[in-house]
Amino acid sequence: MPAEWDYVIVGGGSSGAVLAGRLSAAAGNRVLLLEAGGDYPPGTEPATVRDPYHLSVYEPHNLWPDLTVRWHAAAKPRFYEQARLIGGGSSINAMVALRGVPDDYEAWARDGAAGWGWDDVLPYFRRLERDLDFGGPLHGDGGPIPIRRHRREDWPPFVRAVAAAAAERGLHLVDDMNGAPADGIARVPMSNTADGRVSTAMAYLDRSARARPNLAIIDRAQAVRITFDGSRATGVVVRRGTREEQIRGREIIVAAGALQSPALLLRSGIGSGAALQRLGIRVQSDLPGVGENLHDHPVVAIAALLRPQARQPDSLRAAINMALRLTSGEPGSSAHDLYIAVQNKVSWHALGRRIGALLCCLYKPYSRGRVALSDPDAAKPLAVAFDLLADARDLRRMHEAVILACELVAAPAVGPLVHEVFPAGFSDSVRRLNRLSTVNRVRAGLLLTLLDCAPSLRRRMVRTVFGGGIDLGALAADAAMRTSWIRARATGFFHPVGTCRMGRAGDPRTVVDPACRVLGVGNLRVVDASIIPEIPRANTNLTAVMMAEKAADAILRGG
Repeated sequence: MPAEWDYVIVGGGSSGAVLAGRLSAAAGNRVLLLEAGGDYPPGTEPATVRDPYHLSVYEPHNLWPDLTVRWHAAAKPRFYEQARLIGGGSSINAMVALRGVPDDYEAWARDGAAGWGWDDVLPYFRRLERDLDFGGPLHGDGGPIPIRRHRREDWPPFVRAVAAAAAERGLHLVDDMNGAPADGIARVPMSNTADGRVSTAMAYLDRSARARPNLAIIDRAQAVRITFDGSRATGVVVRRGTREEQIRGREIIVAAGALQSPALLLRSGIGSGAALQRLGIRVQSDLPGVGENLHDHPVVAIAALLRPQARQPDSLRAAINMALRLTSGEPGSSAHDLYIAVQNKVSWHALGRRIGALLCCLYKPYSRGRVALSDPDAAKPLAVAFDLLADARDLRRMHEAVILACELVAAPAVGPLVHEVFPAGFSDSVRRLNRLSTVNRVRAGLLLTLLDCAPSLRRRMVRTVFGGGIDLGALAADAAMRTSWIRARATGFFHPVGTCRMGRAGDPRTVVDPACRVLGVGNLRVVDASIIPEIPRANTNLTAVMMAEKAADAILRGG
């Protein structure tokens, strides 16, 4: 291997795989990609990763171990499902392929991210995609990532019933959520085919890319810290097993995600000077914005135990079918700030395939949290606090979404398809049952059999075990109960962003400039969801891919 690489990319996830593929396409660039998890060359991906249903998230070896977060100040830390394998989040997520709306990116530009307005980013959204349903100036047809949607006539029974209930309330079909922004009943775009997932590793690090002599991939290599010569980044210290080694690079590009990227910068002396000194870390660049501005889309679920005839057919493998995009009544808030994803199944096992859910999500939150170090040692846990719903405007809008979801599952069109409806939650017991195993398959099947055979027991179990003792009608009617339940059950949608915020120099919140260069040091960039100034009204994976496409193009052009 070379003594020094032109580009050392830290993180082989949704952004890092794109950067490695695009930068190594120029034969003169020597590119090294470091991935903390496992690498799977083309054709060796596990069946769970390839599946168009998101089975891979239920396998602990695909996740960072011992990563916990606090969703709000009073909450206990809970395990956080963050990907640790090649492809990153694109290898475990539900494959929703949304862009957000043009004003998301116009807001970035207005707030200091010059060159990241809608007209600037649209060519890179088009470059990454091969849309199988739509053409024209808003869509790409030659990119490495396929984009498709389930046909309305293929929507499974529970989804169709909720759509009918929403239509009775005056909502119209939004056929293309990545087209002109509109509220309504929407077909949700997915980044897969009917046969399988297409992660960024599959799309950008295919056989032809991996055959390039100027590209190398080292997996199971955790970046410990960045090294410097004066103010210039010179390399990365990497831990592989119990051994540490230094890898030198002409330019270091951090693409480890919104939790791990700020942690790496902090361990390297880039962050709030006072906080770093308290930890005994030498200050390389005093940037108080590192780790701040953490935010995500808060979400809660209203669920239904479905009758057997309402189950999603096996032929329709992916879980994503339809969603409602809505505008809240909150004064001053952006349009299209609410999103309710409608699922006909919530997990892989028999019980999960008999539960439908309305995931009530706030797409434009005001609340902010932070990522901090608990210890300078990379092996020690991070301190991650999202502080969801800390802003009263967020809580008020979540009330709106929950009330609507309660009304929709109680609608006449839905009633014949469900046994019971209940307010749900993603508890530790649910997480344990969702882990892929033969034991859990048997447990879930036995539990479903019990529920089907004993209606009186079913009602009690749904109310006490699944619903936490809360009646759905009371939840819809009682604002105080609803507030307590939302605060207790809200989690993030696993779309963390913002912790290495992109903006203008001189703004104390800024960590990287619009060219993704870290302020105060040379030869160091961050390119991933951590640099997003404000979360788009969309699942964030496609945005992370777009940003890597745009950054790679600028680097190749000498920008």
